[in-house]
This record gives sequence, C-alpha cells and structure tokens, in this order.
Amino acid sequence: MAATVGAKLNLPRIIGPLLAGIIFGPYFLGGYILGERPFIEYNEIILIFGEIGAVLLLFQAGLHMRFRDLLNSGIASLVIASMGVIVPFVIGLVTAMMLNYNIITGMIIGGALSATSIAISLKCLSEVNQLGSAEAKLIIGAAIIDDVIALSIASVILSIAADSTINFSLTKFLQSIGSTLLIWFVFTAFSSWAIPKFTDYIDQLERYDETNQNLIPIASILLCFGFASISGLLGLSPLVGAFIAGMAVAGSRFEEDVAIFVETLGIIFIPLFFILAGAGVNPQTILSADFFLIAILGLGAVVSKLVGCGIPAQFFLNNKEKGRRVGYGMISRGEIGLVISSIGTTYGLISDEIYAALITVVFITTLLPPFLLKQSYMNDPSCIIPDHLKE
Repeated sequence: MAATVGAKLNLPRIIGPLLAGIIFGPYFLGGYILGERPFIEYNEIILIFGEIGAVLLLFQAGLHMRFRDLLNSGIASLVIASMGVIVPFVIGLVTAMMLNYNIITGMIIGGALSATSIAISLKCLSEVNQLGSAEAKLIIGAAIIDDVIALSIASVILSIAADSTINFSLTKFLQSIGSTLLIWFVFTAFSSWAIPKFTDYIDQLERYDETNQNLIPIASILLCFGFASISGLLGLSPLVGAFIAGMAVAGSRFEEDVAIFVETLGIIFIPLFFILAGAGVNPQTILSADFFLIAILGLGAVVSKLVGCGIPAQFFLNNKEKGRRVGYGMISRGEIGLVISSIGTTYGLISDEIYAALITVVFITTLLPPFLLKQSYMNDPSCIIPDHLKE
C-alpha cells in the first residue's frame, strides 16, 4: 500500500515503505498510536522477517547476473569498487582531521562513508526494467566488491577498538582486504560451477518421481539462505552469500522459474525490509544533530561516489549518462556503514554528535538514488519505462 501511494505521488515506489517506516516507527507517530506499545515493534520475529527480505532482494539481484558476466566486467567492477572505497575513505579521513578529530575517528567516518548499500538502487532499477542493463551489472559487481572491501575495513576498525595500544599496520590492513576478496572469489567461482549441476540433478529427481514438484525453486531458496549462513561463517556479509547463490542459479537452465518464484515470495518480505529500515530512523536525533557536520559529511558522501564510481564508469561504458547512473546507484549507504558507526559509538571512539551525523547521512543517501536514477531513465527515450511510472 505504501509503495502504491508513493507511486501515485510520482515518487520511486521504494520511498513509500521507507517513509511509512519512519511515520509509523517507534520514534514518530507509531510510538503513540497504541499507547505504550509501538505500532512497529522491534522484536526477534519482525527483525528476522526484515533480514529475510534483504536476503531475498540480493538473491533476486544475483539472478540477473551470471559469473561470466561478472568476469567480463571484472576489471571495471574492481576499479570502480576500489575507487568507490578509496575516495570516500580519504575524504572522510581528511574531513575529520580538518575538523580536529583524531585519526581513529577519521577512519570510522571514512569507513562508514565507504560501504555501498545497493538494496535501494536494485529495487529502483527493477522498477524501471533496467536490472539487465550494462550500468546495472556494473553497479551490482562493483557494489559487491565494495562491500567486501568495506567489511575488511570494519574488521580492522574492530581490531583497533579491541586493542588499547591502537596499533595500525597498513600491511596488515591490505592483507586483510586481499584475503577477504580471495575467499569471496573462490566461493563464487566454485558455486557457479557446482550449482547448475545440482539443479540438473534435482530436475532428474522431479522427472523420475512426478509427485515431487517445484523442487528446483524450493531447493534454490534453501541454497539462498544456506549460502547466506556460509558467508557469515567465512567473514563475509550474509547478503553477499545470497547474491552469490542467485548468480550461481542464474547460470543454470532454471533461472526464469526460480525468478518467478522468488518474485512472488518477495512481495511479502522485501517491502518489510525497507519499512524496518525507515522505522530505525529517529527524527529527533536528526533534528538535534550538528547540521554543519551533516552537510559536510553528506556532501562528501555524495560527491565521493559520483567521482570515485561515476567517472571510471564513464570511461568503461564509454557513455557519460550511463556512467553517471553508476555513480547514482553507488551513493546509497546502508547496513555496513551503520555497523561501522555503531562500532565507533559502542567502544567510545566517536562522539554522539558524529554518530548522529553519520546516521543522518546514511538516511539521506538512501533517499537520493531512486530519484536520480528514475529521472535519468525517464529522460532517456531509448529506455522502456513501465506506464505506471510515467503517470
């Protein structure tokens, strides 16, 4: 319903659930509607449903990209992802130093600004039927590598937070990033080889016993959540594992059947993920934050992705507008940025003022990509846009 209202107001559909989450969340009207009990209650069951939505969204995105597509865009994705981490990290670090914060605070700010959350961008690209476009594949490939690098940064910050002597080694930092990328690549390559063989075996079982129907979609969902769990054990984000599973299934003969099944299943869970993301925003925290700091970090967050990702993408795609779309799609920050910010405030490495500013910047950058991407595609006559978005 929230998505439909957003579409009627000519907003990207994903903005509806986000705003619904804010309005009916525990920090706004939702905290008063039912008296002492919040309208949207954060309990284990609700949070699990929200996480299921995030996992399904990344699995759905993986179904639009095969491993060979990632290899074909490998150098481009790696360059864009690297620049998409380096530029925001440096801008965050330098900005912190210029504002007289210490290097550890600067690392946390830089790390929080580095990680891309493509959930919002993917949903917007899906709305305008552009998930299979060249720029979408670059966004997906770069964002996955981007998250792996950002997770390595988070692990280094955790090590620093746990070490009272605060020892920092650039060599160890680079080794951590390299080992994490290697684990991710090997896991992805093996899965993309093994899963199509597994789905062929399941198909033979279905043909042998006619009472066993829809085994492949069900098995694919099990693979999705199984891979998410394995990724967590390997030190990767569970969302990365879900994407790997989707990409592996995309290399099989049953990608279309699985995609239809996941889309039906996602109708329930995916909007819930965005509603919970909105419900976690405290308007009071935003209103009491340092607006100068928010403006500086927000500007750095947007410009760093447009420069770090958009300019290299223009070179690789040989198209300025498509390159800008990659920059737009990489602007959104999300769960990893929030995790890094939370590490900082939990261990007393950043002040409440900085934490509030980072949370606000994450929220602002979440809202921008749908508007920018939608506007870019609406102005492109070569793109086939669904009728409901033109109204």
